[in-house]
Amino acid sequence: MDSTVADSVGLFLAHALALETDAARQYADLATSVAARNHPEIETLFRDLAYQSRKHAAEVAATGDRMGGLPTLPAIAVDSPEGIGSKTVADVESAEHALRIALACEHAAKAYYASVAVDTSDPEVARLASEFADEEDSHVRLVNEWLARLQAPSGIAG
Repeated sequence: MDSTVADSVGLFLAHALALETDAARQYADLATSVAARNHPEIETLFRDLAYQSRKHAAEVAATGDRMGGLPTLPAIAVDSPEGIGSKTVADVESAEHALRIALACEHAAKAYYASVAVDTSDPEVARLASEFADEEDSHVRLVNEWLARLQAPSGIAG
């Protein structure tokens, strides 16, 4: 990871804003995908996760505003840790497949933020990254709960 991201609160938050914005869009896409396959409960889960990502993005943006603004990130092709990708969304085969995609993305986001928390020399970046990793961990637990419900004999239809 680029040490300038880990050692600058502004750059860290700019990256977090981009990641959360991307996650919100991709969760909305997953919601649409499972809705087309008649999975309203899982559609609701993904719409809620999209809402949470938009809310988190707004909180990050507000923090950036209080700091006098966030730096503009260069327009480079960087895969988001929470990145699902449009091809993957289009290829969703079932509710379980969609949940597994979401779970992998949440694990990647948690790992990204946890690595920033460990690698940075800035205590504020470490604190923020640790908080963000904890939030992603709560998403991992939530998606795991839904996978368990889906796989249970009396669970939702997959």
